Amino acid sequence: MAPVRAQREHVFSFEEYVQIASRSPNRVELWEGVILDMSGGSPRHSAICSNIVRILGNQLRGNPCRVFEANLKVRSLRANRTTYADATVVCGPLELDPADPTRQTVLNPALLFEVLSPSTEADDRGPKLDCYQSIASVHTVVLVAQGDPEVTVHERGADGAWSQTRHQRGSVTLSAIGCTLPLAEVYEDLPDE
Repeated sequence: MAPVRAQREHVFSFEEYVQIASRSPNRVELWEGVILDMSGGSPRHSAICSNIVRILGNQLRGNPCRVFEANLKVRSLRANRTTYADATVVCGPLELDPADPTRQTVLNPALLFEVLSPSTEADDRGPKLDCYQSIASVHTVVLVAQGDPEVTVHERGADGAWSQTRHQRGSVTLSAIGCTLPLAEVYEDLPDE
C-alpha cells in the first residue's frame, strides 16, 4: 500500500508526525511524509500476535533481548518510514530516536514480526519488508499467515544478503536470538476467522 499523494498534500516531518501520533486516538504510521491511519486487526490476528509475544517472552527471560508487542514504534531512517510491527525484539539497550520527545520510537530492532492481513499483506511482503530490511540492526523479519499455518522467515546473512525460508509445520528457529517458534503454539487456541 504505497502512499498516494494529492498534488498539494502536506508532507509531514517526523517531528510533526510524533506530535500528531501522541494526540491521535488511533495508531498512525508515517511513510515518506504521509500519515497513515492503521486500523485494528481481527481477533485471529490479535491472538496470533499474543501467542508470538508469549512464546518469545518466555524464551527470552534473563536474556539481553526483549520482545515488545505492537505499541512500540520502529523507525527506518533510510526508508523514511515509522511503523508499528506486530512484535519487535530488541537486543541490548533500546536506542530511542532522539527526534521523538515522547521516547516511544526505537531505531535498533533485531527481529520484526508481521501477521499478514488481507488489507496489508501486499505492503507487508513488499515496501514494509524493504523498509525493515533497510534497518542495519535487523537480522530477521518474520511474516506469519493468518489462515493455514505458514511462517516465512527473511534472514540477513553474514555477507549482508537476505535469504528466505518458508515453514508450514514443526518449529521455526530464530538463530539471531536463540529461540524457536513452535507453529502449533503460534496457531494455538485461535478464534474462528
